[in-house]
Amino acid sequence: MTTWGIERRLFAVDVLMMAFATAIGAGTLVVLPRVPAWPEIVVPCALIVAAVPLVAWLRTHLDLAPIRALHDWALLIVIVVTYRAVVLLAGPAHGGQVVDPWLVAADRWLFGTDPTVWLHRIAVPVLTETLQVAYALCFTCPILVAVEVYARRSDSEFRQWMFTCGAACFLTYAGYLLLPAVGPRFTLHDVSALDRELPGLWLTPILRAAISAGGVVATGMPDGAAMAGAARDAFPSGHVAVTVVAIWWGWVSRLRVRWVLSVAGALMAFGAVYLRYHYVVDVLAGVAVAGLCLAVAPSAHDWLAIQLRTFDERRRR
Repeated sequence: MTTWGIERRLFAVDVLMMAFATAIGAGTLVVLPRVPAWPEIVVPCALIVAAVPLVAWLRTHLDLAPIRALHDWALLIVIVVTYRAVVLLAGPAHGGQVVDPWLVAADRWLFGTDPTVWLHRIAVPVLTETLQVAYALCFTCPILVAVEVYARRSDSEFRQWMFTCGAACFLTYAGYLLLPAVGPRFTLHDVSALDRELPGLWLTPILRAAISAGGVVATGMPDGAAMAGAARDAFPSGHVAVTVVAIWWGWVSRLRVRWVLSVAGALMAFGAVYLRYHYVVDVLAGVAVAGLCLAVAPSAHDWLAIQLRTFDERRRR
């Protein structure tokens, strides 16, 4: 019978997930009086910290396929849950204030104008539809990488990928908390007129409404109410950060999906500005986050696995 402690049953990415959830939960408690929805943040974060080692323990003792799958892919659940927690925390923690004026000024310094305003000159429904679909579906890019790597049965690469992908997501979430911004559709444009000013074809209204709903913004909501409910998730661009990491991984690992990732990523990055979700500086910051993660996260994963003697470390022998 094994005598390992609970940490010997974890992956390095498990430690990363638990650490980030702990940080979010603790940060919420620090500013508790400002955050009316604190139970919706603290409780899910506490559940993550408790559930991740529990699933790892069950995997060690039962080794059932459903438990292995849940453990291997738990990051996808944690990313969604912690995103919601960050959205609920970022606005109230700063008293509703945003840093968008700084980002607008940065874009104007770089281009001498507002890029989203200038891009309206080339707006046509077919382009809007294409970019809206690319933007909405780009979250599948890291999943495509994970699925292909997982299918290769390369445990070490899969663990490194999940850790790097998780690090990119959590770094962008930290950006949302430190520099809350809502994006140009709220600050430079009339968000209630978006469907009229940037019409698509068939899917655009549906996808646009689904994305807005994530920030508690309903289609047609007045600007004031929309601004108050908007997610502070513009800087840096998480779409860009995670997609750039996925593209790089796809080419370095010679994945079959690398061309799909590249085309989808290029359309998404352009669409992020064209569709008024992000300033150009948000996109550039997303690229910088991706570069940092690619430079540091794989080595950090290996170091953490060795130091804690996790599942990852034992499987590398």
